[in-house]
Amino acid sequence: MNLAFRESVAATLPSETRLRERLAALPERDWEALAELFAVRLPELDAVLAPPGSARLARALARVRGIPLLDLAAGGGLTDAALTPGGLRAPAGPVAVLVTDHLGDGVDELTELWRAERRGLRVWGVIAAIERSGARGRTRLELQALRVQAAVRLADTPAGLAFERRTPGRWPKVS
Repeated sequence: MNLAFRESVAATLPSETRLRERLAALPERDWEALAELFAVRLPELDAVLAPPGSARLARALARVRGIPLLDLAAGGGLTDAALTPGGLRAPAGPVAVLVTDHLGDGVDELTELWRAERRGLRVWGVIAAIERSGARGRTRLELQALRVQAAVRLADTPAGLAFERRTPGRWPKVS
């Protein structure tokens, strides 16, 4: 499915406006197919988190993994009813993954990380459908010792958006 998602993104380039419109119109089954790719690579988790306004991939991942999607901005938290089967908590606190549709400068994701830590959650890493490599979000998050995985990495060029060609070997591949 990553190839289908990548082709869908490629059809919108170099226009950022068309990219945002395409992502907004992407059917739930396509988000779920993309979530399945990430789901097989993730460790055992207790919850999925998403920054406000960026929950389509997060909802799909939560459905695929059968774990709750928490809205920390609205005061939601991990209760005993939302725990994994058996109601067991990890000794150091429940583990969550932060999922975003579009990773830019990482500020929204850092805000969610702060909210999660205040509620006793450990965040394993960040999953992104689209990553803007020039926005430095990956760098900000990796400095907080978070793993970052993205389905598609885009670079800003003078002609508009383009697929990122600079991919160090340390960046994990999803497909």
